[in-house]
Amino acid sequence: MVKKSEFIWNSIASLVASMLNAVLLLFCTRINGTDIAGMFSIAFATSVILNAIGDYGIRIYQVTDSERKYKFGEYVALRIVVVLIMLAIGIAFVFISGYDTIKLLVTILLILFRIIDNLSETYQGEFQVKGRLDLGAKSVVIRNGISIIMFLISDIITKNIIISCTVMFLTNLLIFLLFDIKVVKKYNSDKVIFTKEVIVSMLKECFPVFLSTILSLYITNAVKYAIDQVSTYEMQTFYNIIYLPTFTINLASIFIIKPMLKVLGDIWKEKKYKEMVKIMIKVSGIILVVTMLVEIVCFMFGTQILGLIYGVELNQYKIDLCLLVLSGGIYALTVLLLYILTTMRNQKNATIAYLLTSVFALIIPRILVERYNMFGATLSNLFITFILFVLLVIPVWTKLNVIGCHRGRRNLTITEKTIIAKILRPQ
Repeated sequence: MVKKSEFIWNSIASLVASMLNAVLLLFCTRINGTDIAGMFSIAFATSVILNAIGDYGIRIYQVTDSERKYKFGEYVALRIVVVLIMLAIGIAFVFISGYDTIKLLVTILLILFRIIDNLSETYQGEFQVKGRLDLGAKSVVIRNGISIIMFLISDIITKNIIISCTVMFLTNLLIFLLFDIKVVKKYNSDKVIFTKEVIVSMLKECFPVFLSTILSLYITNAVKYAIDQVSTYEMQTFYNIIYLPTFTINLASIFIIKPMLKVLGDIWKEKKYKEMVKIMIKVSGIILVVTMLVEIVCFMFGTQILGLIYGVELNQYKIDLCLLVLSGGIYALTVLLLYILTTMRNQKNATIAYLLTSVFALIIPRILVERYNMFGATLSNLFITFILFVLLVIPVWTKLNVIGCHRGRRNLTITEKTIIAKILRPQ
């Protein structure tokens, strides 16, 4: 099971990582103004979506690889390949999009920042496999914590978003080199292993998880792109601010789910299906309780607190805030369902769910934002998140139901099996 120190450090790391966008947006809004903050938020959203390429579902697959099919050095090689692809696509995207110089440079720097995070994820995965999830969590806390501080100091001194993002990226890179790479040698001395056949095989096996992840990120950011297309940077800033409380719910789910990845893999391998169902119910219950608590707080004080922190007027967005919190709770449940399907090695059904939902995400937000402004943005977010949840519940429920039926049939008597066979026999 998960050690207490691992759970505590993972909780701290999840908190720091989840705060990254909120804190950087806060500093940017206060120091650089709402227009620059709006530009920064869409650049950050782009880096998050491209981050899915560098992530490629490798961490989830690596930690749930109970039979150790692939070596650590092979996972590192795969990660290097996908982050290079991520960088190439990112550079192509910003040039094709016709971004101005500032927006282009900020987006590329944030992509580079994310590349370091992705490289670190492979080392964190190895720490977790070796029973030291706390070491990976410490890496996240140190890198993100110091990067945030350096961003703040740079922005206060220069009031230049490009210089601030450059400093943040270089800080992240330096700590990765000094901490992750150095510490992992104590647990695994494997060198990076580039084998074409192995990398192609791993790319194929991780592809469904990758596609689901990147579509998930597109789905969660589709509204931001709709706002970017048909509205103003100011509305983009307001939307991002009232979206922040949803991170509280996702944070609670990550506290529980991430440390349980290896446990889920072991449970599935040992065919302890009832234990898996119990974990699903327990985590879902925690998510629902946290969602209700956040809803109550946000309805009573949310817009006042956020308005005070960010120095903007948000009272007219109370209903929008509550709708986003509700969609955040539903989204946290979809993350749990994705992890369960990956553990079952049933990633293809998850991919189908994300593909179908992305079609709705491409259409609904733009229409509703154009017609209803902020209310349209928050309502469309709720719609597409709920659609995704329903489409993910179906394969999980079906898989567990089939397993239950199969196990039940094995316990039938010969007479009962004969009767069922007659009933099912074609006439």
